[in-house]
Amino acid sequence: MIGDDDYRFITDYLNSDGAKRDALLQNQRQQCAKTFLSLLEHISKDQTIQYILTTMDDMFQVCLLLKYHIKILI
Repeated sequence: MIGDDDYRFITDYLNSDGAKRDALLQNQRQQCAKTFLSLLEHISKDQTIQYILTTMDDMFQVCLLLKYHIKILI
């Protein structure tokens, strides 16, 4: 079972769009790290761990883009 803080962070992240996700990652960096480390410690299924690591990779890419002000043209 996951804690309330972890649950709130995950649901906030999954229910938000691009701009809100960016703000969430900027404002709750410590909670983000705590949540993903907690999930990785307690989950043993390979597919779930793969999903968590892929999501973390996406978050790190967003954080790098924000940090270095890289603009992506769509």
